[in-house]
Parts: sequence; C-alpha cells; structure tokens
Amino acid sequence: MKGTVNMPRVLFAGANSGCGKTSITCGVLKALTDRGIRVQPYKCGPDYIDPMLHSHITGRDCRNLDPFFSTGEDLRFLMAKDSADAGFTVAEGVMGYYDGIGVSSEKSTYTVSVETETPVILILNVKGMSHTMIPLIKGLIEYRENPVKGVILNRCSKGMYRMMKPEIEKALPVKVVGYFPPREGIHIGSRHLGLMTAAEIRNLDEVIDILGRTAEEGIDLEEILRIGAAAPALPRAEKPPLPGIKKARIAVAMDKAFCFYYRENLEILEQMGAELVYFSPVNDRALPEKVGGIYLGGGYPETYRKQLSENEEMKKSIREAASCGKPVFAECGGFMYVCDNLVETDGSAMPMLGLIHTDVEMTTRLSMDFGYVTLTGLKDNPFIRQGEQIRVHEFHYSKAERRGDAAIMEKSTGRRWEGLYAQGRILAGYPHFYFHNCKALAERFVEMASEFD
Repeated sequence: MKGTVNMPRVLFAGANSGCGKTSITCGVLKALTDRGIRVQPYKCGPDYIDPMLHSHITGRDCRNLDPFFSTGEDLRFLMAKDSADAGFTVAEGVMGYYDGIGVSSEKSTYTVSVETETPVILILNVKGMSHTMIPLIKGLIEYRENPVKGVILNRCSKGMYRMMKPEIEKALPVKVVGYFPPREGIHIGSRHLGLMTAAEIRNLDEVIDILGRTAEEGIDLEEILRIGAAAPALPRAEKPPLPGIKKARIAVAMDKAFCFYYRENLEILEQMGAELVYFSPVNDRALPEKVGGIYLGGGYPETYRKQLSENEEMKKSIREAASCGKPVFAECGGFMYVCDNLVETDGSAMPMLGLIHTDVEMTTRLSMDFGYVTLTGLKDNPFIRQGEQIRVHEFHYSKAERRGDAAIMEKSTGRRWEGLYAQGRILAGYPHFYFHNCKALAERFVEMASEFD
C-alpha cells in the first residue's frame, strides 16, 4: 500500500560524545514504556551496544540508522518499516550532532535528522555553566537549518534548571524540555569499546529503573510526545515477506563473546531463505545439527579467550564444517576467533580455530584504521567479486600479523591498506558488513549454505 503514515518520533542528539545521550535516552525509553507506550528504538551510526540496551528496555529490536550505509530514501524506509506498529519512535544520535566522516558533518546524526525529518532534542552537559548555555545552544541550532525543537540540560540541578529554562526560552526559539541531575548510581559501566553489553551489567534493571524515574521526574515527557506528534508523515513501508520455503540453515554465534549483529543483517538472511539457528562457541560443544553455513559476528572474544580456546569439541565441530566446504562468514571478533592464536597485551597466547593462519594481538590503543571504510574486492571469490565496492566499518583494539589480500580498504582521507581473507569458502576480516547495502554478498552466503541440507 502506497501513501504516507503519521509516525510520532524524536531524535536525541548530543553536543558531543559523553554528554549523556545514552543515559537520558535509556531513561526516556523506560519512562515511556512504563506508561504503556509501544516505543520503537533506533541508534544512529554503526553501534551495537546501545541497541542492546534499547532492546532490553523496550522489548523491541533496536535498529540502526546509518547514513554512511544508507541513502536518505533507505533511512526513511527503514524507519517507517519498523515503526509502523509502534506508538512512538525514539532515535539516539552518535557523537556530536554535526560530527560525521572525518572532521565534516557528512553522514552525521544531523544527516539522519534532516533526511527523516525527525524532530531533534539536543542534550547538553551543562555542568559548571549558567548563562553560557545560551550562546552554546544558539550556535548549535543556528549553524544549519535543522529540526531542533527542544533541549535537555544534563548534569544540571533542579534549581539551576528552574532559573535557566525561562532565560533560554526567552532568548531562543527552542523549548527546554527537562534536566537530568548529577546522581550517583546511574552510570552504565564502560570498557574499551564503549558501554558494556546489556548481558554484562549485573544490576542493569536497577540502573534502568533509576534512569526511568529520573526521566519521569526531570523531563517533560508530555512535551516530548507533543514534539514527536508534530513530525511530518513518512512514506508508508512494509516489511519484505519471508520466503515460504527455507533454503538453508545457518548457525549464528550468539553469546557473551559474540553478540555484535545488526538486526537488519539477520532479517535479510532470513528474507533470502535462511533459517537461523543460534549457538554459543563458549558454552556449546558442537554446532547445531544440519547447518550449511556459519556466521561469526563481532564481540569480545578476548574476554572469553580461555573458554573459547579450551572448548576443543566446538573448535573441532567448526573446523570439520569448514573442511566440508560449508561457508564461514567471520567479521571482527569472529575473525579473531578463526585465526591461529589470540595474543594478549602481556604476550600470552591461546590457540583459536586456526582456519586462517595469522595471529591476532590485543592492543592498548584503538587501531588507526578505525571508522568508515570503502572495501574494493581485488579478486573474485565466493563472497565478493573483483572490483565490487562495499561500505563497511572497522573498530578494534587488536592487530593481525597479516590481514589478508582479498580487498583494498580506503578511508575518506585516502588512507589505504589491504585487509580481508577469502580462503576457500571462508570470508574473514576486521570489517563489519551491513547487508542492506550489500545484499548480493548475503545472497551468495545463503546460496552456498543451501548446498548442505
């Protein structure tokens, strides 16, 4: 059915990374969900961890809206597709509102807000300031034409909020819709890749409850709902139907070591005829029965390297599957698992699968190759064709002795390097793929897996 549909929605954007976007977004999601509202969450950019928190709170799969991977039309389609049966939609931005590729505003949270015409609520950490808030907000809302409609003052006392709200609204055409006070016990733990995964936070529900109560007390949720209700309608979109007959069974690693998957990737595999069956390389002793392919996503294999290394039964099961020609798709953390050895920063090494002959060594600093990358295939292989270009993302605190020669990676700065293994029917490397922009790769994966039924 064509036409448009009203879709109440807001996007929480920050002035900078670390301004409190995630805590406030989680608080609002909890408060709205507790009111009985069906909230569809989204996360801008290539994030895996925040979506886990959003999904945990709302009970709905959080989706990614990434303008590097998706056109404006795609972004509108993705938002409309998954928000169709929701009462309200909340998106969380990434980095600062205008921070995009390199030092530009290209492919930023700002891009998502403009392309989807989603009203923006800016979040500012205002600790240690009063009147200075006004010129800072003024600069953010006047720098570009944008849909900014509200502001939340983070790390702001109730007294300061009451004084500054009328001052800001008198000076600027924007609503101050609330504040978040400095408060102990509402910090979500972090590690080198950002926030801890939802499964790793022992007191997660307690923290989320505190965030929800703080949002209910300090944020004008009714005003946020009014702002969202005024959002322009979006083109109607429907989810692609699933095939009637499953062509292949694909085993997907899913546990504390491997949990970084775009929900869109899993659904696209299903739409192409794959039945996904989940397993734990940490805890299980063998692959699920009758699978034709293996998907090893990203995560934190270094945290569970002892369990992974000592689980000889699972390692044997995966090796036997690969030796039979069953396709193995391994990205980032999955790549670390298929290599010979995983080496910690202290030099200690533990053997992994040994399907790819290189060691991976943990580092104390983020790789210089992190960020958005365009991959170009250097030779035909079962997954990627020579000259085929795919937009991918890298982010890792490790380095491989050898990174593979199946593709050239290039950043917007012009920095280039070889990286990606295509060895038989194994595709392995640091890049994270987003199947919505490389459906041919996903289809080839499913077709190879369908040979084993």
